[in-house]
Amino acid sequence: MKKYREGEPIILCRHGRRGKSKLDPFRDIIIEKLKAKIHQADIIRHITENGYTGTKTNAQIYIRKLCEECNIPASKYRSGGNSLGTKRTGFKKSMDADYITRAGIFNHIWMGIELTDIHKKFLWDKYDVLYEIGACVSEFRTIFGKKNISLLYLFIERYKKSTIKEIASFAKGLEKDIEAVENAVASDKSNGFVEGTNSRLKMVKRTMYGRCGRHLLSAKLMYRNATGT
Repeated sequence: MKKYREGEPIILCRHGRRGKSKLDPFRDIIIEKLKAKIHQADIIRHITENGYTGTKTNAQIYIRKLCEECNIPASKYRSGGNSLGTKRTGFKKSMDADYITRAGIFNHIWMGIELTDIHKKFLWDKYDVLYEIGACVSEFRTIFGKKNISLLYLFIERYKKSTIKEIASFAKGLEKDIEAVENAVASDKSNGFVEGTNSRLKMVKRTMYGRCGRHLLSAKLMYRNATGT
């Protein structure tokens, strides 16, 4: 009990038997890199390569506390605004802590919402796979916009050899069901109404599960005309 009577409260409240964090040996390095305005993700990557074995979340919390303790602005990758899918973290308002979310990148690739030139360059240089994904999405939308079967075949031939296995699998799947895909591209008709009706029927069936038998279920789902047939 002596250590609790005479010990330092801050140290005693720390996680672990000895009251030490796995990040304490890296404290000076982290502070140095924060002052050099190195991004938080790069700091975590650096300490991990140099022996840190804890989780990324704990490292982020530790860095945040150091920023508040030493009054150092945290540097994270920023986007151009909330419409791009940005978030705010628990840092003080004076700290620069906006960053691009996956939703922001998705909105840019699929919906065409613009990113700033700086962040677009960073993302495309660091993750060159995004360029191929963006091109794939754009070409696939063009196929349906122009209703061009030839573009469909060119798309399949190009992307079934893609180094991104998900895109290659998607292209091969189109090739396997080519007749249905051709109809979807060339025709103005849609099976959306049928799919919507199926969804409603399944909802009724699942809602009534365990509460009725086949006859009540059929009475609720099956149409009968005025003659009762």
